[in-house]
Amino acid sequence: MTHPSAQGRHSRRGPGRSRTVQWVCDLLRTELISGDWAESPLPAEDALIRKYGVSRGIIRDVLAILAEQHLVERVRGAGTFALTPSALQHGIEVSRDLAQDVNADGTRVAIRTTYASLHPAPAFIAERLELGTGADVVILESITSLDGYPLSIRSAFMPADPFAVLLRGPVASLNRSPYELIADVINEPVGDTELQIGSSMADPISAGSLQVDVGFALLDTSRVVRALDGRPLEYSVSHARSDRLQFATVMHGPAGRSGTAERPSPSFPQTGTTERSVAS
Repeated sequence: MTHPSAQGRHSRRGPGRSRTVQWVCDLLRTELISGDWAESPLPAEDALIRKYGVSRGIIRDVLAILAEQHLVERVRGAGTFALTPSALQHGIEVSRDLAQDVNADGTRVAIRTTYASLHPAPAFIAERLELGTGADVVILESITSLDGYPLSIRSAFMPADPFAVLLRGPVASLNRSPYELIADVINEPVGDTELQIGSSMADPISAGSLQVDVGFALLDTSRVVRALDGRPLEYSVSHARSDRLQFATVMHGPAGRSGTAERPSPSFPQTGTTERSVAS
C-alpha cells in the first residue's frame, strides 16, 4: 500500500501517475520481500526504468515511498539497498507451524514462552473451546524469533484437562512448537486447524515485543486446533511482522482435484480470511 504522504504527493500530478506509482511500488516491494536483492544493491535507476517501462520520476517516487517504509536505504555514491530480510513463506495446507517447517532444514526459528498460568476461561474462550462456564484453561504467552530477530507473538488458551500438566515442568520445557506440545500431551497427532487471517496495527505492547513502530502493519491469525475426533484443544491469537512472514496455499478451481464440483465453503461471521488446515 502506498504511504499516505506519498499518495497525496502523487495524486496532485494526476490519477494516472498515481496508479503507475502504485503498481510499480507493489511489484518492487514484492521483489524486495522475496529476497531478490538480499545480498546486493538494487539495480540503478536506468535499469529500473527499463525493467518496468516507466519514467525516471516514477522510479524516484517509488524508491522514496519504500525508503519511508524502511524497506530500502539510498546511499549516495553506493546505491540503494534492501533493509528488510526476505519474508518466509509458510504453507497452511497441513496442521503444522512455522518452526516445524523451517527447522526441518536447520534451526532458524526459536520459540520462547514468556508466561504460563492457569486461569478461569473468559466466556469467549470457553465458547471457542466448548468448555463449561468457569472451567480452567492454561494460558501460554510466547514470542517466536527468526534468525535471532522477533517474528511473532502468540497468546494460546488450552483446556486445563488435560493440559495443566504443561505447568508442572520448567517454563523452558514449553519452548517448542505448540503442535508438538499438544500432540505429546494427548499422545496422538492433532487433527484439523481452523485458521483465520487478518491484520492490525501494532499497539505499544506488541510494537515493543516485535521491535517495530506503533502503527506498524501486523499479520494476525486466530486458530482452533482440534483433535482427530474434532474436540477443540487450543485457541490462540498471534501477531506477526508483516514484512517477515507470508502465508501460502493453493486455491483449486471449482471442480477441485477430482473433477467434480465442490460445495462452497461455509461463511464465517468474523473478519479476515479463513483457511482450514488438515492434519498430516
